[in-house]
Amino acid sequence: MMRSGLSRGVIAGGFVLLWSGCAGPGPRLMPDQPVRSRFSADGGRERWFDVNRNGRADYRERFSPGGRMTAIGYDRDEDGQVDEDVVLDQVPQAERRYLVLLLDSVPFSIAKGAWQQGRFRYCAEPARVIGPFPVMTDLSFSEFFGVSPSPGVESEYYDGQRLRDGYGVYLNEGNARWLSKTDYHLPQILHGSAYLDVEPWFGHELRQIQELFLNGDRRLTIGYCVGTSGLGATQSRGGHRKGLALVDRLCRQLLYQTRGRARFALLSDHGHYFTAVESRRLPLRDLLEARGYRITDRLRGPRDLVIPEFEMVSAASIWTYEPRRVAADVAGFAGVELAAYLEGERLWVVSGDGKAAITKRGDGFRYSPEYGDPLRLRGIWQRLESAGQVSADGFVADRVLFEATRRHVYPDGVARLWRAFHGLVEHTPDVIVALREGYHGGSAFQTRMVKLVGVHGNLREASTCGFAMSSEGGLPDDIRMQDLRTVLKSAGIPFNDEDDRSAYSVCPVHVLEQPSKPQHDDLLITHKAL
Repeated sequence: MMRSGLSRGVIAGGFVLLWSGCAGPGPRLMPDQPVRSRFSADGGRERWFDVNRNGRADYRERFSPGGRMTAIGYDRDEDGQVDEDVVLDQVPQAERRYLVLLLDSVPFSIAKGAWQQGRFRYCAEPARVIGPFPVMTDLSFSEFFGVSPSPGVESEYYDGQRLRDGYGVYLNEGNARWLSKTDYHLPQILHGSAYLDVEPWFGHELRQIQELFLNGDRRLTIGYCVGTSGLGATQSRGGHRKGLALVDRLCRQLLYQTRGRARFALLSDHGHYFTAVESRRLPLRDLLEARGYRITDRLRGPRDLVIPEFEMVSAASIWTYEPRRVAADVAGFAGVELAAYLEGERLWVVSGDGKAAITKRGDGFRYSPEYGDPLRLRGIWQRLESAGQVSADGFVADRVLFEATRRHVYPDGVARLWRAFHGLVEHTPDVIVALREGYHGGSAFQTRMVKLVGVHGNLREASTCGFAMSSEGGLPDDIRMQDLRTVLKSAGIPFNDEDDRSAYSVCPVHVLEQPSKPQHDDLLITHKAL
């Protein structure tokens, strides 16, 4: 079995850990707890904060009876009375500055929980965002920015000639064209450190985005944080809650420093599901080699397989000359939930106890079980048929099927599986595998380095569904990732049609003011080395 890619990966991984160095200081953050809070006569609420840390309240946030932040106020002489009141809706459009924060791997359920507990109330309630399958960051944000197809499902992929080295592609951002659409992202050469020492590096990311936003002059700033992924992957739900609390305090600090001129869109690429114990690695190469296949870096004969094992996710890609046979073998392994492959104009989905074909015609899909029901759609199809929404030859319109399956165990599963083989990636695998919750594939080396308790990749809801929220108003309850940017733009986030970063309009920098009193950095972390 050829392992040269893994050997290079070990060397590259070790080099990165030694070279990457230190995280910088954390961001300035709004105090998390008010010094006093009171309800107003109309059922609204006021919260007062000691922003300059001198023991006296100097800043007020005001909320409507429904809990939405409506105004902020500055008590410059600290006499208990607001000297400057800023009603957020009355800030002139020409003075507003927008920050779009891309937060890796934060599940919808945790974002909604944070909002329900009172965070992010300068935004409307979060919407559920359905990411593509396989559920991967590069695929999701490529869909968001409209730059699909990505070269591969992940950084290690087969290009038809050879298996590309995952570490080399990753460090050079070769599978992440979408990163060029951001104003800030942590260089991928530092991601290893960001996962192994996650809190300092997440603080570093937030500080860099904060300074870029405050010191820049563009109307729209886009920042990406990998740290939220590290928090969830290593600290489970508590890590994500911790990360969102810091993001909320950062955004409220920006509202304070810009006198209410800051506006926000917050979103994640996908979710995370969490294991009660450490996630188990599925050694897919070893299992298939035991079935008589030859694992290689280039397809030469019918028993050859090319299988990347790089990112620790609950999905896998296989290149083969015999996709039907390989999918059937893989579907029988403990730890595998589904395997899919394309045969002519039909997409086949195989599980341990079922097989079904998906066919597309125009804007509609047909789901045809051969035996069993691998996508658990038989009941939904019957209800749609009873409602007259299935054509005589079995097709359902895409929008109808989306509405019927957006809260399914496999949200929007039919369309997402079809997209996986039609334009999502340039070098499409012959078989795509979804693993069961509690399992992950990928690098054995990385698995030894990181205790993984939060995983994504498969077709299920917990892995799939991220969130989006906007200060500019409510969003639809459920949104496909490829539609989200258009939806946010319609809500008022000023994305440029051509998405040319140099074309974004300039907002006069004089609208930004530093705090009226000296403010010490509220450091999330100290400067520390690995």
